Amino acid sequence: MDIIEESGKLAKEMSEKYAKTPPFEHTELIVKKGQELAKILNADIKIVTISCYLIDVGLSKALQEGKIKEHIRISSEIAKEFLKRFNLPAEDKEKIINCIEAHHGGVKHSCIESEIVKNADNFRFLDPAGLLISLYHAQETGRSLSEWIKVAREKIEEKYKLVTLDICKKETEENYKIIKKFFNIIDI
Repeated sequence: MDIIEESGKLAKEMSEKYAKTPPFEHTELIVKKGQELAKILNADIKIVTISCYLIDVGLSKALQEGKIKEHIRISSEIAKEFLKRFNLPAEDKEKIINCIEAHHGGVKHSCIESEIVKNADNFRFLDPAGLLISLYHAQETGRSLSEWIKVAREKIEEKYKLVTLDICKKETEENYKIIKKFFNIIDI
């Protein structure tokens, strides 16, 4: 069994099983950005890829259970069970769990892969493609445009503050300014 392929399958299954949150297209965007950053920063691309797939694997479940603030804990628990199926070194498993638990900044990074994953996750709302995916998903799930704008504005501010890698700051700064202008134009 290929752990990367299986982690992608799990992420997709969990998204589809519950409320399609996050939409799997968002997860794919995070994975792509994480892989790009891992190559540039000479990090372990396997750990980054697996972690990007697993960081929000419990988000839909948490949302459905009314425990959205616990989604990191739920994702971590699901990932720990998932990782038991694979013969990975304990250090790799610890890094993956740290990537999950630190991706919102509540836990310190124990490795560069963790910081990469956190920054890759921020692109979900700081990238025009990520915003369009979010808008499509909102429409698909019945959320009104005004509701989507409210949530998107909150997420943009939250994610912008979490960017820590210098390599990401320039790109997110440019995107942030463009996105803010866009929201000012369509102020509903």
